[in-house]
Amino acid sequence: MSVAKLNNSRLTLVRGNGKKASNRRRKKPDRQSSEVFISLFKKICVSGMCLLLLAFVGVGCLAGYRWVTSHSYFALKDISVTGNNRLSYGEILDIAGIGLNRNSLSVNIGEVERKLSESPWIESAAIKRELPRKLYVHIKERTPEFMVRQGQNLWYCDAEGELISPVEPGKFSSLPYLDIDSEAMEQTDILKDFMTRLDRRTLPFDPGQIAWIKLRGGNRMEFFIDRLGLTVELGLKNWQKQLSHLNVVWRDLQKRGEFRNIAAISAGEGRVWVEKKTSGGS
Repeated sequence: MSVAKLNNSRLTLVRGNGKKASNRRRKKPDRQSSEVFISLFKKICVSGMCLLLLAFVGVGCLAGYRWVTSHSYFALKDISVTGNNRLSYGEILDIAGIGLNRNSLSVNIGEVERKLSESPWIESAAIKRELPRKLYVHIKERTPEFMVRQGQNLWYCDAEGELISPVEPGKFSSLPYLDIDSEAMEQTDILKDFMTRLDRRTLPFDPGQIAWIKLRGGNRMEFFIDRLGLTVELGLKNWQKQLSHLNVVWRDLQKRGEFRNIAAISAGEGRVWVEKKTSGGS
């Protein structure tokens, strides 16, 4: 039972037990904000622990790497080098930047291959590591076929006419001197095939007997056989066929022993001309 009474011109409602009735609702504790704070705190703690664990693992891996790349158990005792002809064993190791007693695991295979491939005399390089103490180095050298003049210097060049390196007195190789006329630059692609035929001994002479080779305008190639004092001129139009005709005449002259009287041989247009020496010259 409730009664109303007037108190200072303000009407209040008094319950039967004498307590005032409040017209306001009690606020419930804000649980949601506290739960978010606790969850965020837990995530920060977990993330911190993970980062700390990763740091420990990283430090451990770095320490382990430094240990194995400096331990004497992996020190190189054997470095095998294959494929080298012109370059010596020591020169290849110097170019590669490796040596005996170096830790095998500290050798960067890709870096060593890059250094070797940058040498003008090396076409390609492959490195293989055999743990714990062995390293295999295989290279493919560029093969010089000619000497050419570049400016004031002589250079070695390959069968395609690509420059390799300047001629050095200490490592001189006797090779044919190559001379190409400006109007014959488009004919250089035959040089590789021509030298391959010489190397395979499919012609009656070999590269060591040729003193010089000249590519001339008008689809002509000349070369000089030093031992015989003989100039050979070859037409470059269907030149393989001209070589076969030259072979027939060459072997016939060889069989008859007449080379001492021959000054020049020309092959072209399906024919071969032989020029004999005279008492006054050729």
